Amino acid sequence: MRARDGLAAVAVLVMLWAIDARAQTAPGEPGRLPAGHPPVDRAAAHGGGKTIATPGVFTPPEDTETDDPSSPAGTITVELRDADDHPVPGEQVTLGILINSIAKGDRRDRLQATTDAQGRAVFRDLQTESNIAYRVSSGHQGGSFAAMPFQLQQAKATRVVLHVYPVVHDVQQAVIVEEATLAAELRDDRIQVEEVLTVYNLGRTAWQPMDVQLKLPPSATAFAAQTTMSDQGVDESGGSGRLRGTFPPGRHAVEFRWQLPWADTQDVDFQVGLPPHVAIARVMMPAAGGIKLAVQGFPSAEAKRDTQGQSFLVTEKRLRPEEPRLVALDVRIHDLPTVGPARWVATALAAFGVLVGLAMTVSRRGRSRSVPEDARSARSAVLEELAELERGRSSGEVGPKTYERARRELIDALARTLAET
Repeated sequence: MRARDGLAAVAVLVMLWAIDARAQTAPGEPGRLPAGHPPVDRAAAHGGGKTIATPGVFTPPEDTETDDPSSPAGTITVELRDADDHPVPGEQVTLGILINSIAKGDRRDRLQATTDAQGRAVFRDLQTESNIAYRVSSGHQGGSFAAMPFQLQQAKATRVVLHVYPVVHDVQQAVIVEEATLAAELRDDRIQVEEVLTVYNLGRTAWQPMDVQLKLPPSATAFAAQTTMSDQGVDESGGSGRLRGTFPPGRHAVEFRWQLPWADTQDVDFQVGLPPHVAIARVMMPAAGGIKLAVQGFPSAEAKRDTQGQSFLVTEKRLRPEEPRLVALDVRIHDLPTVGPARWVATALAAFGVLVGLAMTVSRRGRSRSVPEDARSARSAVLEELAELERGRSSGEVGPKTYERARRELIDALARTLAET
């Protein structure tokens, strides 16, 4: 019940923003619905776990891929339609083909056709092997609209219905509401930050942002974005993230991550830029060792548990349309543990300890013949530590600063063992 209530609250908030944005772009008095618009029950945006039709919010028709018994096997028939399910004639359609082969590797190809007066494009004599996938797309008005990938079943044909929409670049000409989630996690000598931006397009146009920059801290490193099948995503651009892609009506999520170096200090403060029209924002991180999380202007962070029983600090803010826009997150992480990357430093020091013990043993014995055997033993131990360090770096458990420091110490230790032989 709590999950459903939470979804209902989000749906109500998103709807309020949609109504506000619709009123601003519609003719008539600002802040009001268009003339003749039916009254809106703002408390009934969600029901029974499913989003219901809401006045002022466009519900897009569904794209489909279904068997087509009326066509010969190996045929893909594409029906290109607009927001009102009317055919879109004279538009180019692309059929992407991915052939997966263990022996020869993946191979990509594509075919193109133009829709007729009924908005149809037909691709014939296609292969139906299980290692071949197809994807239908259209670059209508410079946008990118695509159906989900699918396979042609043996001896069957497929009919694809794909919808395209007018493309706008100005967010004020679209009905866009966004949700932002930032998750921070302490990893060795850095803080890993993952961001998820959820774009709700509640209008009848597709939004294609042109210059939406997401400011990152000056010291941010290791930017990486999740790979998706669509053109939606976030690219690194001059120390910031740049939102790109075509966002047709509906809900879309993009994910990316970056790292913030941590110099073994108790407090880390940083600012992160947000896209336009953020109605819901939350920041979270694992709760451990008395760490404190705060975001300027947000409620105090609360400790919550996920389905696996892990504890997280979470703070969330939900803005109504009349409140000042949220353009950035000022995140403050305090009382971090300052033990630092002791594990790998201790590894390097342990290697030195082996050498010191070796030198003392050799000195006491005064017998040169035992030196090579003891040195070989010490060298083997150092090499094992180096291998473990490399594995830790590859897996992400060891940060770049700790890696360089520990590796330098171990290389010096290795040189000493070579000098003893």
